[in-house]
Amino acid sequence: MSDSNPAVQALVTKWNEFLKKVEGRFYEVLKQTEAPLDGVIANLQYDNIIIHNISNGLKNQTVTQLSEKLDQAGSKFEKEMRAAGASSGLISSERGKTHILKNFIDIEYLKFENKLAARAARKILENVNAHIDETKMHRCTQCAADLKINVFSFMAVNIKCESCGSVNTYQPDDRVRALEWYVITPLAEEYAFDEKLKARTDKSAMKEYYKKYYGYLIKNVPEKAQYYERDLHERLTNPMFSL
Repeated sequence: MSDSNPAVQALVTKWNEFLKKVEGRFYEVLKQTEAPLDGVIANLQYDNIIIHNISNGLKNQTVTQLSEKLDQAGSKFEKEMRAAGASSGLISSERGKTHILKNFIDIEYLKFENKLAARAARKILENVNAHIDETKMHRCTQCAADLKINVFSFMAVNIKCESCGSVNTYQPDDRVRALEWYVITPLAEEYAFDEKLKARTDKSAMKEYYKKYYGYLIKNVPEKAQYYERDLHERLTNPMFSL
């Protein structure tokens, strides 16, 4: 048994070239989506459903399929290495390269997905801002006096008329309501993304991710601050953090 014999070294060289091709294929697929995705984002209206569907499809084409390909090829490669007389140490070392590449592809796709969702969110926000008139007069249904209304409210609110005292229910525009899910949530993910990545290997970073993510939501969706604060508290007090 010798790891330095030509047959073993030839297999190692072949395997390293294969890994580079897989990595190259990953970037090639994403590169091919740039122009089509630019067009899709340019034509977004008030939701990101199409972006979500495209992202799922791309993840299957890259992360899922390439990982499966690596696993299948890796099994064959290890058999060939054993047959050529490679040591278990060398085989384990080469297997490690496969795991590193799979993890790398997974993380790179998460970065791509995060940026894509944030781009879509900003386009939707641009569309909403272009169609919501903040200066529009809202009048009391009883006396027609002007009401002090925040058009970027995410929930129905009851407003007391300062003129006649009657209570009016204000229903925010559906496009504004959609901001919470299609704009603010993706932007919160972008804001806390570095901590989310760190949390893959550092449990303590998960708390920082939750704090930044929910902090963004609390700040930008004040009507639901109590809901998000409660959710944040539940996550931070999860028993997993005490293990």
